[in-house]
Amino acid sequence: MRRHPEILHQYSPDALQYSYTIDRPQQAPKIIHQIYLQPQIHTRNSTLHRYAEALSSCQNLHRNWTHLLWTDDTATSFMRRHYPTIAPHYEGYRQSIQRANVLRYALLDHFGGVYLDLDIACLAPLDELLHLPLLTPGAYPAGVNNAFILARPHHGFLAKVLENVAGKDMRWPMPYVENMLSTGCMFFTNRWMDYVRDLRGKIGSVAEEDKVYTLADQYGDMEPHFLRGKATTALFYHGGASSWHSWDAAVIVLIRKHYGYFLMLIGVGLLAFVALVWRLTTQSHRGEGWPPRAHERRSMEKRDDEERLLVSKDG
Repeated sequence: MRRHPEILHQYSPDALQYSYTIDRPQQAPKIIHQIYLQPQIHTRNSTLHRYAEALSSCQNLHRNWTHLLWTDDTATSFMRRHYPTIAPHYEGYRQSIQRANVLRYALLDHFGGVYLDLDIACLAPLDELLHLPLLTPGAYPAGVNNAFILARPHHGFLAKVLENVAGKDMRWPMPYVENMLSTGCMFFTNRWMDYVRDLRGKIGSVAEEDKVYTLADQYGDMEPHFLRGKATTALFYHGGASSWHSWDAAVIVLIRKHYGYFLMLIGVGLLAFVALVWRLTTQSHRGEGWPPRAHERRSMEKRDDEERLLVSKDG
């Protein structure tokens, strides 16, 4: 993305004192959406109380904003009313995180505003970002993150995201992979990349209201704004709850941390497999030569007996 500075919004807290004098029309409304959906099974994130401090921090810094906390009942009612074709997929997901992902896209498409994960605490007011049509942080190692999204209502990118929800509603044996590909950050990133490619392919200038931006610092570096694990940025503190991660996420993290050992194990396994195939092959070839197999010995003995019988008759 550094090769495309036009999609980077370079946020510098030091420059905010000068920016208030700039007349920029507001595109995103002053609404903060947050989502609390009960998981299907009891998990470590089953109580809202653990997020009280993070919730309060955003409310205190945005006193003149509207704060909406969406729960299972209000969320399901909203999806059925405003997105009836997506609602069956929303209600059919096996994981609450899949519903939370689709819900945030729909809420921002319908109302606009800011979406924040529950484990994000606000460290600075977001008013100075409301002139942007759509903004997300980058993600590691590539793409964009959906833990924080700012958007104007009915942005074209969100329409593209929602159009693809039904087609990506597939079941996978691994919960983490299923979420990432059906509604999560990988799904979100793929739609974002498609949208950016479409914008670049347009002839003529792109309207400001149709653009998308990614958070960067004053030097154009996105990493200081990554919401990866426990992280502190110029705007937020991210608690890194990852409440939706399942067993397969732990396996993936373990492999990523110790990929050298896993590569070595894979290499040893391949060598063992090749050695086994070679041994079976050589044994098979030997079996075709000497010593003869049992049925071949019996056939040879039968021929010898027949030859001896013929010799005795001739004699």
